[in-house]
Amino acid sequence: MTLRELLQLPKSINGKPITAVSLMLGPTDKLTPFANKLQAQNPDVVEWRADYIADDFSQAVMWQQVKAGAQAEIAQKDVSAMTEAKLLAEMDQAQQEFNANWPIMNQQIIKELTGSVFNTIGSFPIILTYRTQAQGGKGEMSPLAYTTFVVNALQSGYHFAAVDVEYTLAVELREKIMTAARAVGVPVIMSYHDLNETPNVPAFLADMSQTGADIIKLAVTPHDEGDVDRLLAATQAANISQPLITISMGILGQRSRIVGYQYGAEMTFAVLGGMPESAPGQLTLSELQQAWQSK
Repeated sequence: MTLRELLQLPKSINGKPITAVSLMLGPTDKLTPFANKLQAQNPDVVEWRADYIADDFSQAVMWQQVKAGAQAEIAQKDVSAMTEAKLLAEMDQAQQEFNANWPIMNQQIIKELTGSVFNTIGSFPIILTYRTQAQGGKGEMSPLAYTTFVVNALQSGYHFAAVDVEYTLAVELREKIMTAARAVGVPVIMSYHDLNETPNVPAFLADMSQTGADIIKLAVTPHDEGDVDRLLAATQAANISQPLITISMGILGQRSRIVGYQYGAEMTFAVLGGMPESAPGQLTLSELQQAWQSK
């Protein structure tokens, strides 16, 4: 099955790959300007980079907000030391109750975050991604919290086109996400980003293909043109059943974003004009289309 078929996208009329752009907005950013650019520039899919916002609604952050509010209220009151000690003890009890109720609160928070994305850009297929710092993102959640976030988002009632799962995540946690994805009919992208070099690409693709994922994504860092050639050649020679997304990052690797589809890469990531890139070396959609037209 092709990647277009898995993501339920129409066939390409020009033979070009799927174009994806990333939504990377934090808690104080507005969705509407992004949505307007999206409608004007019209990529095929949107990757929601949830790592730009999810950590601001983590258990620790939310409790600190509750605690700070309570402490400010105590500070404004003219109370005795004994009364203040009693109020602080009640805060400890409140934290225990907060922790006990967190799983339900967390589900609701994630549902609301997901809903805000879908209600604004839901006319486009959306890939769910939480990218950890180790893999080039902003996410600082623990592996378990990362897994919980993704599972809750998948179970929120909103249907994602696909979900990204990092290859570096522990097998049991990867399986938990994949089980949740299968239950709601969402294809899994198994991804790995090498931020330092171009490793043994054939070996990585072969290993990742054994994870049970529906799609394999490998992004690497080249040190010379030969590294880019090795990625493209390995993509073309890959003998695996899943659709491939392969990328050579940085300025040196831009060629892979333009011609990768000729070697079997079925998606390329670009950036909306006027928006920041989500990975080194991304072209704007306009630049990508111009490069295709010139070939």
